[in-house]
Amino acid sequence: MGLMGTVVGASAVGIAGVARSAVDTLLPGMVSSSNNKHQMKFQLHSQRCDAIQRWRSGLADARDGYRQWACGPRIGDPPNVVGDEWFEGLRPHLPTTGEAAKYRFAHEVHCDNQTLMLLSLEIGRVERVWTEEAKGRRRRLRNGPG
Repeated sequence: MGLMGTVVGASAVGIAGVARSAVDTLLPGMVSSSNNKHQMKFQLHSQRCDAIQRWRSGLADARDGYRQWACGPRIGDPPNVVGDEWFEGLRPHLPTTGEAAKYRFAHEVHCDNQTLMLLSLEIGRVERVWTEEAKGRRRRLRNGPG
């Protein structure tokens, strides 16, 4: 009986040692993977916040430029935002259908009041989609890509 207890006890200790070794090997990798995913999500969120800020700032500058042109002697064509960094960053996020879709494929975009309003609403829409995504809730896309 004593010999049997020793064998069973030794087996239990051996199994526990193997289990502990497996946990020591696998757990740091799992934790590291989790930390890496968290860092990637945080970096993506930070980049998206910066993009939203650049788009809003660029839109405000374009609005001011258009208003200066409209109030002045109107020499030359109105300011065109196509090619501006902020607008080209926003362009792929504009919808492919609906009223704002024309700006996605436009060769000229002038920031008059109507354009200003539509682009502002689209920036807000993209921001809402990204915020919902960051919260872990995927929204159904209604107006195009986000």
